[in-house]
Amino acid sequence: MPARRFGGFTLIELLVVIAIIAILIGLLLPAVQKVREAAARSTCQNKMKQIALAMHTAHDGTGRFPAGQVVANLNGSCPAQSHPSSDARTPWSIALLPFLEQGPLFAQFNPTGTFAINREFSSGVGNYAAQSANNSAFWCPSDPRMAGSNFSSYLAVAGGGDPVSSGCVSDNYAEFILYRNGVFFINSGTRITDITDGSSNVYLLAESKYMVIDTRPSDGANKQGFWSAGTFLQSSWRYYCNLTAAVEPINQPCCGLPDYTGSTARWHEAPVGRTFGSFHTGGCNVAFADGSIRFMPQSTDLNVHRQLGAIANGLPVGGAP
Repeated sequence: MPARRFGGFTLIELLVVIAIIAILIGLLLPAVQKVREAAARSTCQNKMKQIALAMHTAHDGTGRFPAGQVVANLNGSCPAQSHPSSDARTPWSIALLPFLEQGPLFAQFNPTGTFAINREFSSGVGNYAAQSANNSAFWCPSDPRMAGSNFSSYLAVAGGGDPVSSGCVSDNYAEFILYRNGVFFINSGTRITDITDGSSNVYLLAESKYMVIDTRPSDGANKQGFWSAGTFLQSSWRYYCNLTAAVEPINQPCCGLPDYTGSTARWHEAPVGRTFGSFHTGGCNVAFADGSIRFMPQSTDLNVHRQLGAIANGLPVGGAP
């Protein structure tokens, strides 16, 4: 009597099926990841568009874009060394809140009071409690560190180009530069008519992945910014916490530093104030002064990139500086 054969898979057949499933997953996973990143990138662009529209709505109401940072007791836009942090007033991101449908949050601030310029100089600052609130309007979902934080993926552009002619250079390090030839800088009040290079040729807002960096953990000082931070003016160090400038190539921080997202840099070399960057492959999103959102590849010519940061350099895009 022949032996009864039971139905089922042999071990070899089972291994073949598992191998086929693994191959299919390997083929599908990159496609799924591309779809997810495309959706995240679209959300990032939409959020940037809302902020750019809020900037223009504020301009329509007041005749000027908000100041990049209001600083009291300051003559001009190039602060002297040792300017007290207690004179820090409203940064651009807080001035925009009523135009981002965040009136209740805006009402929690005292606009004539002191604002925290970064985490280190926040003790005793009356506005810091409201400043430390999370604000998802400033998060790009492509950056996994944003959710649940009070960081920002979007920085207003203070200028760009050559630091000697375009900004205030610190006595201590060449990296300490406060640009003032763009739309947003200290005590700026830029009108659309001031943008003589053409609103389609000037940066308004840029993505950044560098705010998260603790800009010198070795000295025990937390100099990170946040979505509502201002400009660091204390002692002889001066740098932006919530503004940036078109200085370094996109996604390539200054001073020979790697394209890091950790917390190991010397704080005076922190790229937040001079480098655009994102977690998108190959570049970052940028809002122009005409309200348009474009993806700028990291291969963009550096001279062109720097000129797009200035509102009135009188040069054709890509022209010789």
